[in-house]
Amino acid sequence: MKTRIIAILTLIAVFALFAGSIQASEPTWLFTVPKAESLKKNHFNIGLPYIEFGIADNLEFGLHGLKYSITDSNIAIGFSFYPLDGPYIVFSPDTKTIGFNIGIMAKPNHIFAGIELPVSNDFNLIAELNNGFNVGIRILPSKNWTVDLFMSYSSVMIYETGYYKYKYHRIEIKEYGPGIGFGIAYSGRF
Repeated sequence: MKTRIIAILTLIAVFALFAGSIQASEPTWLFTVPKAESLKKNHFNIGLPYIEFGIADNLEFGLHGLKYSITDSNIAIGFSFYPLDGPYIVFSPDTKTIGFNIGIMAKPNHIFAGIELPVSNDFNLIAELNNGFNVGIRILPSKNWTVDLFMSYSSVMIYETGYYKYKYHRIEIKEYGPGIGFGIAYSGRF
């Protein structure tokens, strides 16, 4: 219980410390799918499950891992600690209205995709295919805040390193099941 209180107080202190920041942007991830954009230098997203920092232009590091956006190409490469757990490449074509992201992950090999449909200036619908299906909403209640609410229907796959040509092979696929998710992030700059 004490650990939870300390964690909550720490997050509140971090939010209060950076509350004067002017930069507003939403996280560079959907729920479990990355976007091809990265945070700019000295920008950040802090919340649950977002702890990302722009350590250089087009390069971000944080809870989700390390991501580099290739300038003027709508492509990013990265290594995810959470939720993808491995190297990936993602492409986000510039459609002007709908945010579309498609990529491939190298460990285990699978394709992921996400779509973000703006309904208004402060409300987006999001759908993802990534080891299951996620659907939900992203709300932007004020200038620097983002709230994510989603439902998922996904599975848990367990992989083991094989000795045959250094490939991964599937051991077990647990049944698909429903779940819910929540996220909150504050975006700003140092």
